[in-house]
Amino acid sequence: MSNELYQKAIEQVKEEMVPALGVTEPAAIALSTAKAYEVVGGEVKKVAVLMDEGVFKNGFSCAIPGTSEKGNEMAAALGVIAGKPNLGLRVLEDVTEDDVSKAKEMIKEGKIEINVKRGASDIFIDAIVETDKGTGRAVIKDKHTNIVLIEKDGKEIFKKDAESETSKDKAFDISKLVLKDLIDIAEHTPYEDINFILEAVRVNDELAKEGKQGQGMKVGRGISDLIEEGWLKEDILTYAMAYTGYAVDARMGGVSKPAMSICGSGDHGLVATLPLIAIADKKEIPEEKLVRSILLSYLVTMYIKTFAGRLSAFCGCAIAAGTGSSAGICCLLGGNNEQIGFTINNMAADITGIICDGGNFGCSMKAVTAASTAILSALLALKNIHIPKDSGIVGNTVEETMQNIGKIASPGMIKTNDVILDIMINRCD
Repeated sequence: MSNELYQKAIEQVKEEMVPALGVTEPAAIALSTAKAYEVVGGEVKKVAVLMDEGVFKNGFSCAIPGTSEKGNEMAAALGVIAGKPNLGLRVLEDVTEDDVSKAKEMIKEGKIEINVKRGASDIFIDAIVETDKGTGRAVIKDKHTNIVLIEKDGKEIFKKDAESETSKDKAFDISKLVLKDLIDIAEHTPYEDINFILEAVRVNDELAKEGKQGQGMKVGRGISDLIEEGWLKEDILTYAMAYTGYAVDARMGGVSKPAMSICGSGDHGLVATLPLIAIADKKEIPEEKLVRSILLSYLVTMYIKTFAGRLSAFCGCAIAAGTGSSAGICCLLGGNNEQIGFTINNMAADITGIICDGGNFGCSMKAVTAASTAILSALLALKNIHIPKDSGIVGNTVEETMQNIGKIASPGMIKTNDVILDIMINRCD
């Protein structure tokens, strides 16, 4: 592989690795309304937000950071009232209790309208804010922070060139690579070019430490208590499960600390890193080896997400990031290229069926499952225990397996996604 390809791959990882305060979908909703309001100001009359199915689903039940509130309406209202669009996915980091009271009043007065764009598979948010001074509009597409259109009173004041974005996105196409390429990037890129990943280690570790106090569903705290009570044994598996659970508990519980996201998801970022950090801690593995293994975890996650889509009917944090994590763990523990392929096949055969029912406390359970399965799959692969080729969705090559994982989500689970969405929408009626 050329040095140019190495650099393009690392640039893509840098773009994907973004700090996110709270679940990325409510943050993106708040970003859209904050930006729409910013162009007009004044007293709000109405806020209307049209969003794709995945954004609606993931924001439906999750906590808003720094508050005890949940949901898409609250995210939209707070974006207008207190959002700082220049902060990207940290748009709501300065929300106060007074802001929450104002948002509740705005919702009570019927000023917030949330609609779902059915059939949309890519990220899409269209926010229109009407005030006594005019009407502002902001549209986000494809990525949670990718604002492609801003209007004031129906007149375009900013529009992103779709053609240049498309050519930029195609500059590095990870789907054209094979697993060996991903491993080569992780193993051979100069360390000074990838040690920025240490920031993900720091950020996600801080969130885990916060969650250890017991927020959200308290899955991590519960596992720790079960160890102390003798129901579980403290080992690498349970340590990584609790550590991962702490962070997702904190994030889904509304703790005002960011997660380092990957592929537009904080939970993806946590699952792709924390099991590896836990193992490196217990086994005293050198920092550089950890960083290179996390990079491989990211790359495998990105590869699968290319085929699955940003938001899907299956749980991407468990399946895509969990598979990435397992590949990284195998690398971290000295696995060779063939064994890293084995662990991906093991994950595909084991964990692919987990559904996504939006961002909520249940994400902690899914993340803990992903952590434990990732470690077990990697340890078995290191013993050359693996699912044979052409078994179920396991392909003839590991690349085919990863592509098949993605296809299970899209187009495979479109009907499943419709049913999940219907259940959630009917709850609003």
